[in-house]
Amino acid sequence: MSHLRLRHDVLDAQLTDRNREKIGRVDALLLELRDGARPRVATIVIGADARAKRIGRWMVALRSALGALTGQRAERTSRVPFSAMRSIADSIQLDVDGDTLESGHLERWLRDHVVCRIPGASGERK
Repeated sequence: MSHLRLRHDVLDAQLTDRNREKIGRVDALLLELRDGARPRVATIVIGADARAKRIGRWMVALRSALGALTGQRAERTSRVPFSAMRSIADSIQLDVDGDTLESGHLERWLRDHVVCRIPGASGERK
């Protein structure tokens, strides 16, 4: 991994956990500034709040309004050390357990509460 273009290769890339389960996309990157050295990527941020900030102020306002309506005001983002990145190809594999990430709360809720399945969602073809 000698040369990595952050905007092209990392930002918005699909993330998978150590079990190769999809856990979201890279919504933001946090850089570490060091004296006399180039900045380096320290953290991968996953979650709707980080994504809303990238889209713009109107999306942050909409996200806040929806959070107030649903009673969900806590920011649900996950911060994963960049050093947890194991491989980068079609997706980025992280050495984390996706079920423990705070950003996966919506996916877990849907998995536990949705009664019906979306046709074609499991990849089967008719």
